Amino acid sequence: MTTATSTRNGILLTSQITWNTWEPGGEYTKVIKIKNVDTKTHKIKYKTPKNKCFSTKYPQTITLCSGNTAKIPITFKPLEKELYSDQVEFCTRTDKFTVNVQAVLPRYSIDLPHSLGFETCGIQTTAIKTFTLVNKSIETYFKWSVAAPFSIEPALGLLPERGHCDVTVKFTPSEAHVYDSKAVVSFGNDQHKDFFISGVGKHPYIMVGDGKIEEESVHQLLNFGDVPIGTSTSKVFHVKNMSSVNANVSISHQISGTVAMDKVFVCKRRQHMIKPYSSISVKIDFLPTIEKMAYTDYFYISPAGFPSQCVVKCVGRSTAPDIKLSTSILSFKYAELNTEHKQYLTISNQSNVKTSYQIVLDSTESVFKVDQNCGTLDGKEERTIVVKFVPLQAIPYYKRIPILLHRQEPIFLDLLGSGYTNEIRPARLIEHDLENFVEKVRTGLSMYPPEVQAGILADDKTILSPGVPFQDQPPSSQYFTDVQMMTESTTMHVTADIETIDFAKCRAFQKVHHKTVTVTNHTKGRVTAIWNDNPESVFTVLPTECDIQPYKSASFRVNFHPQKPNQFYGADLECTTFYKSMRDAQLVNDDTMCASWSQSVYCTGETFEPGHEPFLPRYETDTSAILFPPALPDQPVYRTLLLRNQGDTPMSFVFEDDPMGIFSVKPMTGVIYNEVCIVMVRFLANQSRSYQHNLACTLNTKHKIVFPCVAAVELPTAWLENEGAMVFKPSCVGSVTEHCYGVRNTSRLPLHFEWKLHNQDNNLTVSPLAGVILPNDTQYQSWKFSPKDESVLKAMNVLSIFHVKNNRRKLTVSSMGQATKASLECLPKKVNFGISVVGEVSSETVSLHNPYSCTADYELSLEYDGPDHCDISLDKTSGSLSAYGKEELYVTYQPLSQANYNVKVICTINSQRHTLLTLTGEGVFPKLSFIDIRSVGILCNASKKRIWDLFSLDLLNKHLAEAPDPTELRQLMETRSNDRTKPFSTKALAVVDFGSNTVGSDPSKVVVVMKNSGKVSSSFRFLFPPDLCLDMATWAEDKVEDATRAQERFNIEPREGTIKPGDTLSLMFTYRHGSEGIEELPILLKLSRGREIMLQLRGVTVKSGLAYPQIAHKSHTLQPVIIGSNCPPIQYYELYNGGDSQMGYEVMDESLAQLTHENYGCEIMKCLQPTGRVQPHSIAQIPFLFSPLEAKTYAVKVPIMIVGGDTYTITIFGEGITPGQHSTVQKGSVIPDKQAVLLDNQLAVLSNEAIDFGVVPTFSVSKKIVFITNTSKEHITFRWNTNTTPLCGEVISVSPNSGTLAPSASTTIEVSLLPSSYPAIFDLDIICELTDNSKEAAYVETLAQYANTLEEDRITFTIKEAKPQTPDKIDKSRDNWAATETLNKYHALPPIRALAPSPLDRPETREYCCTKNTKHCSTKKRESPKKEQPSPPVPEQPFYLHLRITGQVADIKLFSGDLGGFDVPTAGIIEPDTETELEIPRVASTTEVSTISNVLSFVLKSLLDDVDVHTAIRNLSKEPIPFFAQITRPQATELDVIEEERSVEETTEELAEAEQSAEGRLAEPSPVPASSSFDVKLSPLITEILGETVANIIQETVQKELVLTARSRTIALPPRSPHHIQM
Repeated sequence: MTTATSTRNGILLTSQITWNTWEPGGEYTKVIKIKNVDTKTHKIKYKTPKNKCFSTKYPQTITLCSGNTAKIPITFKPLEKELYSDQVEFCTRTDKFTVNVQAVLPRYSIDLPHSLGFETCGIQTTAIKTFTLVNKSIETYFKWSVAAPFSIEPALGLLPERGHCDVTVKFTPSEAHVYDSKAVVSFGNDQHKDFFISGVGKHPYIMVGDGKIEEESVHQLLNFGDVPIGTSTSKVFHVKNMSSVNANVSISHQISGTVAMDKVFVCKRRQHMIKPYSSISVKIDFLPTIEKMAYTDYFYISPAGFPSQCVVKCVGRSTAPDIKLSTSILSFKYAELNTEHKQYLTISNQSNVKTSYQIVLDSTESVFKVDQNCGTLDGKEERTIVVKFVPLQAIPYYKRIPILLHRQEPIFLDLLGSGYTNEIRPARLIEHDLENFVEKVRTGLSMYPPEVQAGILADDKTILSPGVPFQDQPPSSQYFTDVQMMTESTTMHVTADIETIDFAKCRAFQKVHHKTVTVTNHTKGRVTAIWNDNPESVFTVLPTECDIQPYKSASFRVNFHPQKPNQFYGADLECTTFYKSMRDAQLVNDDTMCASWSQSVYCTGETFEPGHEPFLPRYETDTSAILFPPALPDQPVYRTLLLRNQGDTPMSFVFEDDPMGIFSVKPMTGVIYNEVCIVMVRFLANQSRSYQHNLACTLNTKHKIVFPCVAAVELPTAWLENEGAMVFKPSCVGSVTEHCYGVRNTSRLPLHFEWKLHNQDNNLTVSPLAGVILPNDTQYQSWKFSPKDESVLKAMNVLSIFHVKNNRRKLTVSSMGQATKASLECLPKKVNFGISVVGEVSSETVSLHNPYSCTADYELSLEYDGPDHCDISLDKTSGSLSAYGKEELYVTYQPLSQANYNVKVICTINSQRHTLLTLTGEGVFPKLSFIDIRSVGILCNASKKRIWDLFSLDLLNKHLAEAPDPTELRQLMETRSNDRTKPFSTKALAVVDFGSNTVGSDPSKVVVVMKNSGKVSSSFRFLFPPDLCLDMATWAEDKVEDATRAQERFNIEPREGTIKPGDTLSLMFTYRHGSEGIEELPILLKLSRGREIMLQLRGVTVKSGLAYPQIAHKSHTLQPVIIGSNCPPIQYYELYNGGDSQMGYEVMDESLAQLTHENYGCEIMKCLQPTGRVQPHSIAQIPFLFSPLEAKTYAVKVPIMIVGGDTYTITIFGEGITPGQHSTVQKGSVIPDKQAVLLDNQLAVLSNEAIDFGVVPTFSVSKKIVFITNTSKEHITFRWNTNTTPLCGEVISVSPNSGTLAPSASTTIEVSLLPSSYPAIFDLDIICELTDNSKEAAYVETLAQYANTLEEDRITFTIKEAKPQTPDKIDKSRDNWAATETLNKYHALPPIRALAPSPLDRPETREYCCTKNTKHCSTKKRESPKKEQPSPPVPEQPFYLHLRITGQVADIKLFSGDLGGFDVPTAGIIEPDTETELEIPRVASTTEVSTISNVLSFVLKSLLDDVDVHTAIRNLSKEPIPFFAQITRPQATELDVIEEERSVEETTEELAEAEQSAEGRLAEPSPVPASSSFDVKLSPLITEILGETVANIIQETVQKELVLTARSRTIALPPRSPHHIQM
């Protein structure tokens, strides 16, 4: 612990002493240090603590010099466990201070993290983390308590003082869950601390192989193929962990029953830990133990805590060594007795596995001998064996020698030979005779001697008992049985009662020991038995030869006469038996030849004396246990056991008998002479169960070894899936429901099976119907349920299983199912893809639902109702949907052309079709159109029509409205720039002309409004040459410099964008006038998934002082004219002067004269003003008169010569039509009459930018109104300019011509078409100049200030005087004074505004000065610089609004007198003739009367409801006399008096007569009443009053003060009072 110190007046000392760790009864000492840190010496006194538990040495005065230190020990002696506290007091000469001493109770403190978090951990796996537990106090015990799945180690322990301990926390989740737990550590005096632990358990996901299901429920199949017995092979499969956690994988091997006896597939490691996203290799070994067996086994791989399993199926087959003989029969020729004859036999190993063989033949006792009785053959090895024949008797010899093979069935060698003497020559056996004899065994003829066989063969009626040849038996049975020839009804031909004779211990080795063997004749003839006599053998038989009668027996004595002690003896004695007649070849022939029989008796014995124990055997066996293949009842199975004598002395063996007789061995005893002995073990039982037996073998009479034998008799057994119940899921009528049903062979024998179905409706089938299931294999058979109607399936099917056909077992499998109808539903039933761009891919997901209880196998197809130019794909066109199931159908839609699509998705289930889903959509191309154009800047004077035509917007809109060419759709807007080829293949071309202007003028700017007139968003892009990644040389060919310069002059902003449907976008086209000439730049307008248009940008720059004719188009089309018209309309061609100099023109009439000549002197087309002048930046309207003679189109090329310039040829088209015929000539431009988008600096807007007067008669006045609205926030002033062209000023009048508008205010503008005396067609443009009053006022103010500044500069002067001189030196000869520039003592005087002459009138270029050297003053130029003049203010450029006026004035005669809708001021065109009587005015029609009445009644009712009208009427008397009151009515005429006296009750008939009389007076002129002259004079006034009234009503409507469309209301007035009724 760090000791705290403090400083007091130069004394540094310990501030406090504390004892933390102490026990009562102890003694603890600490020191108080005192140091003098001052520069002077201090004397310090102190007092001892008051508490007796604290003690120190006796207090003395301490003298501390500067830098010295003193130590005072404090001893603490506690008596009890309690808190102690005291202090030691120190004092100096100037100060006192204390040091606290205390003993505190022990406090325990440990330090650990607040929490610990585990990452995701797999189920049943353990994650480990550690942390350090630190003890910050005295020694203490600790103990942890925590809940599962967390554990802490060590759970308890002891922490030393200031020590630490590493703690391990384990997390083992048991399920997929989020775990949050609190661990508590207890320490000290029942103190606790919390420790929070968290973790997440997750199921691991493993995959075997590549994740595919190779067979039913099998994830991977390991086929080991054919493996030789005695060898092993291995295969590997991979297990992948596809999850993010560790996976504890267990591999289980689930086998039961008799299959568990033979575990040939071995997986040594059953537990694995797989890291996340990694894999392991699992090795499976195949060690077959039984030859020629098919093995099948299953391994189950499952992660810990997860129920699902991956199945690995292992398949293999064991093969036995393949040993072949070069021949199976060796036939020796006649051999003289005791002579040796040899033949060679080759034995070869055809397999690759080493194996052992043994020829069961005792060469010392048999007439047949081999040089090698046993041996081992390596793989593919061959060995030659010498076989010798040494006959001992003159008899026929035949011996069938078994050759035992390890782990293989034995093979047999037939040996034939005959011995002879000069006296006796027996019948000779050959191969053919042996074959005939085998056939005789089958027929039963072999039981008769040859002499009898001849008679039997001659008598066909003899009934024989057929037999089974020995060769027809299995090889192992041939060797193991005691019989050589065996039939079903008879026994052997000749048999010996015993096979083995054991003489056991014969201690008297020189004594003869004997035993008896009996040979029985089972044939019907006499046989002769002859034993081979070997004088050198210790085993002999007496007698050596004996005849045995039919069905009789003969006994022979076998003697054992050993010659040496302490030896093992063994020999195989051989007896040859044959029909006695076979001894003479003359007694038999080829048909009656019979083979002989050979019996063997193996004899053993040993001569070990007492005290001489047999030596220990040195042996080797191939196995420690014997596992038999599966056996059938009463059917033997065999295994071989290999015994190898590794010593140099003979080794005897004796096998003990099985008391049950189930396991038997051959040979039971024998002697092995430094060679191999193969023992065959047989298992034969009749009860179906497993058997175990310990086969004991004694070697050398003392050493005993045991071979455990395991075998089982197996009946046909099978495991049926679902305990024999097969349930089909509900099926659809007419469909086929397939179900895989598993049958497993639980035995070790191949299982044959056959199905017998009990199904009346024949709607149930199975495949395969019969077959074989390999041992321990599961076979899944395919069952199909094909219902034809709604029914319930209940069938009991019989499964017959068997290993052999005579041992069948029947199992019952029930089949259940139900057939119902099936159909699919779709949600939603209709999918509308909406509006899509052609080529754009859209997709939707719909849900398919099966509302029935059966699985629906469906097929989907498309049916188009209308256009089929669209690509619709379904992610699945067929499938199967389970009962009540749902699945998603992904529909992809791509329109390929512009059309409306309606497609039906047809669902077919069992040939039943219904509409499942309806798909609708519309394919469109992106469509853009130009709806407005505005000229700004220097082009503000150009009319909207002219700019519209220059920019070819009609042609552009036409191209944009067309469907794109397929070549245009090959590239998108984003990839079009990557095409380095020339874009001149674009078919759509348009010229965008900026017009002309002079060099140095401001840029020409045009605002074009683009609108998305389509139904989808449209993206566009203007691609300039750099955007197309084109080389300028490739683009412009030989005009690279001009193209590069033009690229800098033209600009479009923005160059790209996206416009939503119905939205607009303003584009700014700019051309900067540079050098003189014509500049062109081709660019590409590309719409995304739409059109591609080549735009030729063109601009003209004219040299200053020159005129330039702007010819926008090389053709002009006149309006159609009716042929034979007397007064064809005048039509105009506009010629624009784009220069800043006046331009003269002349229309050359040669072509017009030629046209007149061609039409027989009739002027078809005439220019009324062939010459003229066009002002700078103005338009000249050249009038043409078109008078067609035929209903056809005329085309005339008219040259227009520019004075001092070139000649331009214009083709003028004109069409003549008949009355009522429609024109075939293309109409003019369709220019929108409303402004689409307001500009940024626009001050006002017109309600209509175009007025069409239609067709009006000559001499009429037509009026139209428009509204102008102030869109700014300031007051504006407008002024109309109708003198844009001479013609416009003559025929157009605007009222009011000028005015002022407040912000957001609007006013009505009346535009009048003045009377014209000749028909004409007008297309005029007038301009409204708008000025911002605030800016104008500011300009005026600035201008006034500028004028004042100029005036001030003009009348202000500066007086400059020289240095004052004495009066006598002043030259007084001159009256005028002027100061030099060096006399600048005084400032300028204020302006003098007087009428008298002013010194300012003097010349500014002269000044007078006086010097003291001269008497006269001279004038000189002012050397001071001129004062800088302020620049004049620039007036604000007005904003221009253009109003297009169109109309046609037709001859008044064409209206047939119907001028009711037109205002024809007759007073203006016809002078009043007092001598001619005027016509009586016509009576108004009923419609006109009704209209006027309704209008006036509405106006009067509105006036009655208006409070202001009532107030005005009351103040009427105070008003001055109105102007119409000054019109005095003249004296009434007689006719007027008569009209006034007419009765009010004039009938309708009288009015009709008045109308008829009026019609009659139209034919006959009649006197005009005097009042008519009054009406004519008053008509303009009435017209003006009505016009102003209507204008006011419209103005109130525009300002929303009056709603004309409101429902009319009727106000019922109260009844009149009675006193108002006149009687």
